Amino acid sequence: MSLPPAERRDVLGLKGPAYKVGPKCCNPTCTNWADDPHHLWPRSFLGGAFDWVDIDGLVVANKVAVCRKPCHNDLTEDRAAIRLDERTNEFWWCLAGPADQLKRRSFHRVGLVEPQPLTPEQLDATLAPDQPGSETCPTCGAVKEVRRRRSQGTLRRRRATWLVKVPDDIEEDGAAVLDALVENLAPLVPNADASTVGRYYVLVPVLAYAAMNSKNFVETMEGIGG
Repeated sequence: MSLPPAERRDVLGLKGPAYKVGPKCCNPTCTNWADDPHHLWPRSFLGGAFDWVDIDGLVVANKVAVCRKPCHNDLTEDRAAIRLDERTNEFWWCLAGPADQLKRRSFHRVGLVEPQPLTPEQLDATLAPDQPGSETCPTCGAVKEVRRRRSQGTLRRRRATWLVKVPDDIEEDGAAVLDALVENLAPLVPNADASTVGRYYVLVPVLAYAAMNSKNFVETMEGIGG
């Protein structure tokens, strides 16, 4: 079993449209043609052979193309690994060091995987969404105009992370304050919950309401309003 691209348990397998990988091996230092599709997160991790994954809102294809020797063997025998840089959302081909007593490994970056795993937006672009094309009837040979459909499946929207630094001392636990506010407001807002994705749907309408009613908001903060 190959090493997963990140040490996190919130990666979800998704069903979605089919796509092709290759024809070259994705190892940037390898010049071989690809022999095999390789799942970045194995089925044993996801509970099934999923071709798409959701990494805390980032949706990408879960398959890349590799040659059988040496690259696929290196991945499955833990001599190499494809690792996700969560700051840039880029996947790197890495050499894997030996595991220590706590089963931790070091990874030496060789280069960016080429090409990077597809996103739903990139797949849509390759399918020329909503653009007319042509299709030949196999029976009579007539050419008819067709309209390609956007890729469909259970893919979710791509997400980014927006950070906020909060107080964390004896006087104030900022994270706990925000958690409590979000949890109290989430039941009142459609599509919202207290998860890392659902919090967005709490914050946006609350901030928008404050912006649209800025006068009342300021008076309330100053203790003037009722």
